[in-house]
Amino acid sequence: MKKNLLFLLFVSIFAISANAQVTIGSQDAPTAGAILELKSTELGFLPPRVPLTKLSQAAPLPAHVEGMVVYNTTVSLPDTLQVGLYYNNGHRWVRLSTTSSFTENWFYMPSIVFDTSTQTPADQTLTMDLYAKFKEQLNDVTNTNTGTNLVKNSSAPTKVLSTIPAATDLNYYITAYDPAVFQIISISDSGVLTYRVLATATDETILNIVFVEK
Repeated sequence: MKKNLLFLLFVSIFAISANAQVTIGSQDAPTAGAILELKSTELGFLPPRVPLTKLSQAAPLPAHVEGMVVYNTTVSLPDTLQVGLYYNNGHRWVRLSTTSSFTENWFYMPSIVFDTSTQTPADQTLTMDLYAKFKEQLNDVTNTNTGTNLVKNSSAPTKVLSTIPAATDLNYYITAYDPAVFQIISISDSGVLTYRVLATATDETILNIVFVEK
């Protein structure tokens, strides 16, 4: 009996190896080009339900694997994690959705004011938290400037964006600026700009800041 079972197991393994295409739920051959096909008129496919912790972290999976798909069960508004299907692009989790936080994965920063009335001494630098300013205008209803200057239609929510990426989930660029007015020292991974003011701004002074979702 034991030999017969071993023989049947060997035959099954051989059959699976010989026919790499598999159909589950039917005896029909899978559709041409499909390595695996699930067939049912009453049942659905349930992917693994996983409590993700952060878009940029693989946990609780051991590592980022491009093409991995899971159903996330946790919500983390600061990191824009929502319940739903996510796939891994090899570096981070990306939500499978018809909607997103932004129409594109890059955008210009909202307008902010840089005071150029006083030149910065050579031995000093100034800082501007670009991410904090962005969040303040679009997501922080406690900010007095937002509360004072915000104009919206009556049915619109107070927050322009209900969720935004975390500071470290964005890349920060200055695509153009006036070198006669600004000396750009650096931008940190969390969006803090370090700079110096060399002269008073004119009507032609520019400083274009672009955010890109990782």
